[in-house]
Amino acid sequence: MSTNPRVLIVDDEAPLRRQLMLGLAQHGYEVDECEEGVSALSKIKAAESKQNPFRCVILDVRLPDIDGLKILSVIKAIYADLPVVVITGFGTEDTINTVQSHGGSVYLDKPFEVRELVSEIERILPKAEDKPETKAAAAPQALTSALVFIRGTKDADLADMYSKLYLGDGVCYCDPVLGEWDIVLLVQAQNRKSLHQIVQGHIQSLKDVEAFEVHCCEKPSLSKDLEEFIQDYEKVQAMSKDESGTMDGRNIRMLTSYAILDVDPGKLSNLYMKLYFTDNIVHCDVTDGGKQIILLLQGTSTQEIQNALRNEIRLMPGVLRIKQLNTLNFSTK
Repeated sequence: MSTNPRVLIVDDEAPLRRQLMLGLAQHGYEVDECEEGVSALSKIKAAESKQNPFRCVILDVRLPDIDGLKILSVIKAIYADLPVVVITGFGTEDTINTVQSHGGSVYLDKPFEVRELVSEIERILPKAEDKPETKAAAAPQALTSALVFIRGTKDADLADMYSKLYLGDGVCYCDPVLGEWDIVLLVQAQNRKSLHQIVQGHIQSLKDVEAFEVHCCEKPSLSKDLEEFIQDYEKVQAMSKDESGTMDGRNIRMLTSYAILDVDPGKLSNLYMKLYFTDNIVHCDVTDGGKQIILLLQGTSTQEIQNALRNEIRLMPGVLRIKQLNTLNFSTK
């Protein structure tokens, strides 16, 4: 086993990877490379399990699969003492602040000289006897979830219906909405049978319900690497939610909207990953045998949410149609 410090380069530009690999090798480093964030995390885990860990990671912000800053947050949550040099050719002051808040050790703007990179690595490299700390995070409890869309009768007292549904067993959140439906619920239970018992006993019993639809959330078929990355990312998110006191990932100070996407099941895997890590999307649930994806979006303004739907989500391969349901206060309806 080599005693030279191991460095992992994560960047989608092959010429840059070759340049950095050659330059770092000339300075005595053992260098590995990959072009995608999920593959990078897999390599870090594999190296750790073989007792030959990387001593430093060089990470680009713009990667073809997942935003580099999201990769950074997962790396630092699992390997708190592993130094990460973040690089980009499109940085701003906000990027620098975000890198620091996510635990990045160094930030470098492209282009940079290899000697500058080497100098920074030598400054932040832990001692040889130090081993990056691995944090163990408990996996979130697995529950069966469903989104329930409810429409009241023509003369229904929707405010009264909302107040009754809001306090129901298994209801995680309850939103009045504008559109073809009046109320959206997220319901969770130990299994699908218990979930349907909640729906039948709590929703069907309300006299003002004209119609409802239950869309059970399904697990999309993803590669092992992507599955593992999402699990790690969700653990990180769960820890940050526990610290902030936010239970469902939503910010009560922001505007909220639902989007029901009819999608091409043949493109579901790639589409799901794109949506899952898209800004403004808080939750992304696959339903109806992979023919629909239901999104919960948030933004500082209605225009921000509309821009995300129109300029980003609608253009993704596999999205066929979008129906939007904006949330509201009953006092404004």
